[in-house]
Amino acid sequence: MDIAKELKRLDVDLVYLDLDCDGCYIPGCKTIFVNEQLSELRARSVIYHEIGHIKIHKELFNLYNSPTIHSKMECEANQFMIDSLIDDNEGHYNYSQVLEGFNLGMGWQFKV
Repeated sequence: MDIAKELKRLDVDLVYLDLDCDGCYIPGCKTIFVNEQLSELRARSVIYHEIGHIKIHKELFNLYNSPTIHSKMECEANQFMIDSLIDDNEGHYNYSQVLEGFNLGMGWQFKV
């Protein structure tokens, strides 16, 4: 995926900042914020995750604070991220490699 083209198509800005987290999407200002300290690959994974939220959950952001729905939305955004990373690598990743390489648990929640 060409991230710049996809963000333009979605009418979303991308900003790198010194953050306490890896990144987030703020729907009210249509901006993805990414921690500037991340490696290029980790930043790409965060951007894909947030694009996943935008594409899949655009009309559902008001439900994000519900614990059950929040967990489901995070899993769906992680699925989008993983599929996008695999597509970027022409299928050379398999799910086990992605889970290990990005320190994801089997439920695809990021491990701390």
